[in-house]
Order: sequence, then C-alpha cells, then structure tokens
Amino acid sequence: MLDTTGQDYGASSPLPDGWQALAEAAVPLVIEATRERPLRRGGHLHLLRSVEPPFAAAESFAGVYMVLLLFDEPFAAADVSALVRRALPEIEALTVALPPPDPTRVARIADGRAG
Repeated sequence: MLDTTGQDYGASSPLPDGWQALAEAAVPLVIEATRERPLRRGGHLHLLRSVEPPFAAAESFAGVYMVLLLFDEPFAAADVSALVRRALPEIEALTVALPPPDPTRVARIADGRAG
C-alpha cells in the first residue's frame, strides 16, 4: 500500500524474488493513469493490467492512498478486482486509523541517522 508521496505502508511477507523490478515497471502505469486527474486533486485510480507485463492491479482510496498488487504472470482481472473492492473498506478503515508519520523519524533517515 502506498500514498501519493511514495510512502509505503506495508507489503506481503516474504517479498517474492524480483519484486523491486515488478514495482519499478508498475510505477509508470500508475503515473500515466493519474496524469489527467491526480489523486490529490480528486482523481481516482482503478488500474488492471492482467494480459501483458507489467501485470498489476491498483485501486485508490481515501484520496491519497492506493493498494498496488503486482503479479509475475497474467491473472484473472475480474476476480482480483472483486477481491480488492470487497477488502477496500476494511483496508481504508485500518489505514486512516494509523497515526500520522513521525516527521522527526523521516528527518533522521534523510540525514543518515537511524530512527
């Protein structure tokens, strides 16, 4: 799960081999899908790319967050879309209940100190 700043809020565990390459390939898709109406300006992201690589599904929620699913092979788009839409209310409730990020932790990381 990501927000519009690129901050991630969790991932599957363990991460599959090659996940970074999958994520890097999906970023341009997300950027293009939100170019006309950015999330911070009221846009919405609904992305399904199930037939050709990079295989990805993404859905935005709460204005600035998105669930991003990456696959290493074709997937059943209708099934994945239905699962995400069913889970999204709970994901949104849990996400917006999180405390805001600690800005001092970000500053310590940015200047090389451990947080």
